[in-house]
Amino acid sequence: MTRKERLQAIDPKKVIVFDTETTGLNIGGSRRDEILSLAVMNLDGDVLFCDLLKPSERKKWPKAESINGISPSMVKDKQTIIERRSEIEPIFKSAKLYVAYNADFDLGFLRASGLDIPDRQTFDVMKEFAKIHGSWDGAHDEWSWCKLEDCAAFYGYHDFGAHDALNDVRATAHCFNSILDDFLFGEPRRRPKRVKDEFGDSYFEYGDEEFRSIVCSGYAASLADAGNANNAPLANENQQQTEHEKDSLSNQTTSNHAMPDHRNTNKALVLIGSACALVGLVIAVLGAAIVGVPIAILGALLAFGSKGRK
Repeated sequence: MTRKERLQAIDPKKVIVFDTETTGLNIGGSRRDEILSLAVMNLDGDVLFCDLLKPSERKKWPKAESINGISPSMVKDKQTIIERRSEIEPIFKSAKLYVAYNADFDLGFLRASGLDIPDRQTFDVMKEFAKIHGSWDGAHDEWSWCKLEDCAAFYGYHDFGAHDALNDVRATAHCFNSILDDFLFGEPRRRPKRVKDEFGDSYFEYGDEEFRSIVCSGYAASLADAGNANNAPLANENQQQTEHEKDSLSNQTTSNHAMPDHRNTNKALVLIGSACALVGLVIAVLGAAIVGVPIAILGALLAFGSKGRK
């Protein structure tokens, strides 16, 4: 069973997609930020939790507010996440698969807030999409991460109201399903490894021949539309190589067959040159040296030059 098949075999009600909005990016430490909003939905589209949450320590967060639109006044009458733990923890404990966009960030905040969030199989849509579409980040030696808005737009999900937890969850679920559709041979596009050729030049090499021609998302659907022949890029590559080898052999054979013709042509030129040289000498002997000598010289040059060709 491929990875795609294993993921699709999980009960959609046991797959939870979640997102948080926070006061900032600091997960721990003395200046730690806190969760302002949490949304959780299963893959069937049932919203399991969605609400604003009051921070226990932070009183203002102007930079984050400018992004997610959640102000201190909007959460002042809300409960803290610890006060809602009896609702939240069972959702995560009963799940078999976590799906999130930058899952480490959201899980880190949930656990730092004091919730008991067990380890589960996790599908990080951000990291999986980076393998399919992201550009290579040489500084970190991995595919560059994209924003959720870019991933969603790539799969035709536009203007969904980003930085609202529930909107982000729905966009993430759409991207998750779309990425599964993009899987080929059970995996998304493989991460290449950097190797060097015999000249010392560095280039990226995919681990499997099947993925060499995959350059962007959408290939799975295009392969399915094209038929079984296009579903075997390696076979096509081998077929093209075989045809190329046949063409090369054919050209070589043709070239070998043509060589006797070149030799016959050379013999004719030698005979013509020799005849011209002889005629020129006769003319010169008969008293017309001005005409005969140049003819004899040209004939001799033609005869010796043709004889020397390979």
